[in-house]
Amino acid sequence: MDKQAHVTTEQVSYGYSESEIPTEEYALHCHNFYEVYFFLDGDVDYLVEGTQYKPTPNSLLLLSPNVFHGVKINGSRPYKRFSVHFHPDILSVERRVFLLSAFPSFENQPDEKIYYEQVERFGIPDCFEALEDCARKEASLREHLLPVCVEALLARIVSMSDTTGAGFHSTSTDTVTGILLYLNRHMKENITLDQLSERFFLSKHHMNKVFRKATGTTVFDYLLHKRVTLAQQLLIEGSSAQEAAAEAGFGDYSSFYRAYTKILGHSPLQDRGVLPSLGNNNGKQFEDVNLRI
Repeated sequence: MDKQAHVTTEQVSYGYSESEIPTEEYALHCHNFYEVYFFLDGDVDYLVEGTQYKPTPNSLLLLSPNVFHGVKINGSRPYKRFSVHFHPDILSVERRVFLLSAFPSFENQPDEKIYYEQVERFGIPDCFEALEDCARKEASLREHLLPVCVEALLARIVSMSDTTGAGFHSTSTDTVTGILLYLNRHMKENITLDQLSERFFLSKHHMNKVFRKATGTTVFDYLLHKRVTLAQQLLIEGSSAQEAAAEAGFGDYSSFYRAYTKILGHSPLQDRGVLPSLGNNNGKQFEDVNLRI
């Protein structure tokens, strides 16, 4: 596969990446578009919403919008992977629901599989080769080919998900899973540490300790980033900043504005009513914000 074959448009980003420097922590991030992650080689751990995966060569992860995920590189062996990020608008309307059916909603389907091994059995590498070929085409031809190549990849994935079980090498805890599910299902409501502590029979200190160990961050920094990503999507869809702040669960506009500009690096007004674009928030790495909600 060609390391130089990259393509980035407003609605699709495809390319190969290689890293050799180990990392001590997970490079966590959260974005409002879909991602197909194809692992080739290396020694890494991948964290998705508190569940840890140990990818093997030719394995695949499906990442839905607004899902916290990140990788930790464990050794100096080259870490090689391909990824495709895309907005659903690139897919044909009549096939969109079908082509996205393999991507679960963490809020509604927390136990659905997102990790597959030995995907070469299903022709997945062929689809990445087609994307590479597309990336090398002249711009006008590439514009027409790219949606076809993305749909072909997703069709293979839907077929694979229907015929095989997940290669599920993961670690998580029931307590953290319960907290994550509760946060995702009640994101728009007022949530306090006292409330969570009482609900899950944990002290606030211990709850944050086990949550950070599993997810790489604190309860409220997790919730804050989730809310900002949701608010960004609402803004893109045409909501006002005040409406997006309220719908995403922020108690007041000032706390929303501070969190939004801190996390995304620009005013929420810049995102209102814009066309969906990977450039709006292309997987910005997670940082502890520690703002009061």
